[in-house]
Amino acid sequence: MNRIRHRAAGRAQSGATLLVSMIFLVVLTLIVVSAIKVSNVNSKVAGNMQVQKEAEAAAQQTIEKVISTDFTTLATPTPVTVDINNSGTTGSTYSVDLSPLPSCISVSPIKSADLDASNPADVPCYASGSVQNSGISGGASNGDSMCANSNWEITASTTPPNAAVSATPAVTVRQGVATRVAVGSACN
Repeated sequence: MNRIRHRAAGRAQSGATLLVSMIFLVVLTLIVVSAIKVSNVNSKVAGNMQVQKEAEAAAQQTIEKVISTDFTTLATPTPVTVDINNSGTTGSTYSVDLSPLPSCISVSPIKSADLDASNPADVPCYASGSVQNSGISGGASNGDSMCANSNWEITASTTPPNAAVSATPAVTVRQGVATRVAVGSACN
């Protein structure tokens, strides 16, 4: 039997395959590293957005709590703590400061045309104390009712948990609210 002998390559291997595979590994490593960095940045952005939305919710919750009381006589507000997810941990407790105090911006009369005769809260605002077109004279000639809205501005500044004492508030929310007063009332 004849054996076929394989002859060894006459030249030495140049290592091109090794070099190409090393380049691909470096490129693949760079892609993975950049993907991880992008992922970390996205996580930080999402975390910052979550803190901002929670701070807005804490400020809004505090404003709603203040509006439900007689805020027009509020003397010195103290900072309010809001546990945003009711967990009881300090990591979810925001500090809300109502500063400056709620302030009256203006008083504007309510037009009689804007009142609803079927609403019991609107009935005292009619000039005669009863519904319009009842034949009772003495109504206001300029179309104004006997009631006015005093327009107030309430400001709540929220500091996120774990923030430094001197940290600036993360969110400041301003909300306007109107309370019904008698015509001729002024801002205090």
